[in-house]
Amino acid sequence: MYGPTVAGTPDVVNTHRREVRSFPSQRTFLREGEAQSYVFTLYSGWAFRYTTLRDGRRQIFFFHVPGDIIALESLTFPGISLPFSVKSLTPVTLCAFDVKEANSLVRTTKFQQDRSAVTMQRFFSDLHRRIADIGRRSAMGRISQLLVEIEGRLRRRQLSKNGTFAFPVRQEHLADALGLTTVYVNRTLDKLRKQKLIAFDRHRMTILDLERLHEIAEEE
Repeated sequence: MYGPTVAGTPDVVNTHRREVRSFPSQRTFLREGEAQSYVFTLYSGWAFRYTTLRDGRRQIFFFHVPGDIIALESLTFPGISLPFSVKSLTPVTLCAFDVKEANSLVRTTKFQQDRSAVTMQRFFSDLHRRIADIGRRSAMGRISQLLVEIEGRLRRRQLSKNGTFAFPVRQEHLADALGLTTVYVNRTLDKLRKQKLIAFDRHRMTILDLERLHEIAEEE
């Protein structure tokens, strides 16, 4: 809620906050099929939305980072039954808002309406891009596109400095998000590292050549 609300009025937003919820890592805190009367902002930590097929295979749709609105669709469709679940990737803290109050809040001024529209548009653009990635791009293109997207989102929130940012996503998560095997993800990350496009350890990622990574994301 903090992103698409008027700048400089966090106290006003906080008065509409119903509660703060915290969960440990690897906890599913929103479940597919549940109807939502609340919309959430991710105050700290990372999470992801996903679905699980009958045979146990998982498809990750989106990685949520600090500042994201979770269950964004609830603003447009109050009471919607979720077509996905959301799980914490790290310990997370969420701010909960009543959907009707949140809707009133983001529509108070023209500025807030515009910010809300931009947030919605970016979110669905990222989802549509992911479909194109899985359907048409190589492993190099898919992973490059995802890294460019996440770094851009974090940079807009001042959570990426000189291309370096927290990155708790494991190879199994990348595989489930991009339709790849963990072996293929490992090989592709290693190839990007050897080409000196990225550097990473277990919890942090650095993009060394953003321009070239952009090119790979578009070309492959």
